[in-house]
Amino acid sequence: MINTSKSIRSIPALMLVLLAGCTQSTALLDDDDRPEWVTGEPAAYPNSAYVYATGSASEAEVAKDRALGNLAKVFELKVRESSTTTQDVQTHKTDGVETVQSSARIASKVNVHTDKIINGARIAEQWQNPADLTHYALAVLDRAQASNNIRAEINRLDREIAFSVANAESRKDALRKVADLQDAIVMQDERNALQKSLRIIDLNGRGKPSAWTLAELNEQQQTALQSLNMRGAVISDSVGELDKVLQAAMANAGFAPTSADTGYLLSASVETQEAMEKEGWFWLRGTLVVRLADINGTVLGNRSWPLKVSALQKSQLNQRMLTEIDNTLKSELKATVLGFATGPQQ
Repeated sequence: MINTSKSIRSIPALMLVLLAGCTQSTALLDDDDRPEWVTGEPAAYPNSAYVYATGSASEAEVAKDRALGNLAKVFELKVRESSTTTQDVQTHKTDGVETVQSSARIASKVNVHTDKIINGARIAEQWQNPADLTHYALAVLDRAQASNNIRAEINRLDREIAFSVANAESRKDALRKVADLQDAIVMQDERNALQKSLRIIDLNGRGKPSAWTLAELNEQQQTALQSLNMRGAVISDSVGELDKVLQAAMANAGFAPTSADTGYLLSASVETQEAMEKEGWFWLRGTLVVRLADINGTVLGNRSWPLKVSALQKSQLNQRMLTEIDNTLKSELKATVLGFATGPQQ
């Protein structure tokens, strides 16, 4: 006689075995259906002919945006490994929670016009994982197109660098000469980054050589700085030792301080408020101002920085404020003064 209750109790166990088998088959099917570009190089868009990047997300449009964004990063970042031209950010779901994993083989941001460089990029393929419904997208850019885009940017920079260098050579005023050379230095640095990307894109390692080097441009600027007559002066100082900090910052920026009354006058002032105590801490706020005037007394520019420091002891505030001023001037003074050079000078 058949034990019906025992047979009924065994049905759930049998169903679990069958379900497990189905799950395993589905997983194998998913692996078979997964495009090779999700985890490796796309067969239809080989690295020898295309720059590519992938992106994934729980939504198709987001996955496409991420793929294009990752492709842009190829040109926003300096390449550490000459054989690598991809940057992948993958998203996975576990128990309904989305996590992002980045495979970052490219690093160090550079200032380039990516929108122009990646002109022509497109979403070539898309795929959705039936197991977790994650969307994947593949963005590609033809290497020849990328090369043309980068060369166009390099050509533009070469023209602008040549213009700035020519201006510097014709200047009678040392400050304008220094400012022109600074423009050339910034653009040459950007060009160097583009050249590095071009050498990767072209796969021939040559790129497009430059007519200038950063070392040459820096040397020209240093020579111009030495002929720049500039003296520093303190207008007001509520902290103390501002003159010492100003002179050090000028030397750090490459401005050779002079005591002569002929030339530019770089003045600085710092005003602080009354110290405040809050929750066991003392706080001091202040404002640092620098001003540049030419030999005729014409003010070429002003710039101010709000400053704030704190300390457990009130007696420490002035020294900390002085340190903050020192850090600000050493990091900002040169760019600030050269920015003033765009004033009405001949």
